[in-house]
Amino acid sequence: MRIGFFTETYYPTPDGVSHYLHDVKKELENRGHEVFVFSLSGDKSEANVLLSPSVPMFVYSQYRWPLNPIPFFLYQKVKSIPLDIIHIHDPFYMGSVGFRVAKHKKIPVMATFHTDFIRMKDSIRVPFREQLFELSWRYNIYLYNRCDLVTAPSPSAVEFLRKNKVSNVVELPLFVHTDKFKPAVSRENKFIVQYIGRITKDKGIYNILDVADNFPRNDGVKFVISGTGPEEESVKRMIKKMDLQGIVEMTGYLDEAGKMNALANASIFLHPSDTDTFGIAVLEAMSCGKPAVVSNRFPLLNQDSSMNGMIGVDFSNPSEVAKKILDLKQNSSEHRELCGKARKYVSGNYNASDHALMLEEHYSELISRHRYRFA
Repeated sequence: MRIGFFTETYYPTPDGVSHYLHDVKKELENRGHEVFVFSLSGDKSEANVLLSPSVPMFVYSQYRWPLNPIPFFLYQKVKSIPLDIIHIHDPFYMGSVGFRVAKHKKIPVMATFHTDFIRMKDSIRVPFREQLFELSWRYNIYLYNRCDLVTAPSPSAVEFLRKNKVSNVVELPLFVHTDKFKPAVSRENKFIVQYIGRITKDKGIYNILDVADNFPRNDGVKFVISGTGPEEESVKRMIKKMDLQGIVEMTGYLDEAGKMNALANASIFLHPSDTDTFGIAVLEAMSCGKPAVVSNRFPLLNQDSSMNGMIGVDFSNPSEVAKKILDLKQNSSEHRELCGKARKYVSGNYNASDHALMLEEHYSELISRHRYRFA
């Protein structure tokens, strides 16, 4: 099959969607398919990656804004490629281009719901924010309902879309490369509480500081915050204001080697966000044998969290979260048991081969159905 991915962001942009697309492109190519990526950002030296001219966003420089409201050049280029199916990964600029191309070429179009961006609005500072996000969400629903199929990565994400009147939605869990993300020996002599992700309000980044503030400064616990985003400088200032320099470290963005090293040295993974549709960073940490302390609204908690190495907590009560972390630090046998459960859960449920197979099945069914319809 020749598959077209349409996305605002692609590898090496530092976010979960871009890294997922890079990995799944490789997986599908290894299975004999051709995957073309059409994006505003990414490594254009990679085979079959085509970029539309863009500039960095003012409020969020890791993402980009299109230079051309109507991408004539890209549109003509896409039309010349004999695609069998189009897969939209962002229902905005590039997603709209992909949808129009699919209709022009009379091929099926599928979409994946990666991000509940409505919950991100407090992290984006733009004029008329409420109205802009409401209008954008209505457009998302409109576009999703005109696609042949929409996938969502967790049961809660499926339920959310259905409540918003998207009927053509099915669950398609993401995956972790468990051969890459695997347990390793820590070189740290402290109990490391690790966060890796975007530095934004919607990720609950300030909750980490509130939890850290409940720990003595000399008890052998260190909080490490890794990532980049618009709140980065503000978080640094808050660390100084709260006198947390001795217990909280910010590393900035980590490349793949840096991320692997951070996960190797971590004792637990802390993820305070309640806006995720899946939470790939959490499962990567768990694949490395790290228990995850997550928001009690985390989308995978409904899958028997007592057996999968996750602990759901209420981050509005930072003292209770701190107590749970301290309990894990003091109870080494419970900590070891959770480490084993975390690794076993991810390796048994979220592998790349199964994910690619499910994608192939969806693609094949849609292509066959479309050919029959237009025969």
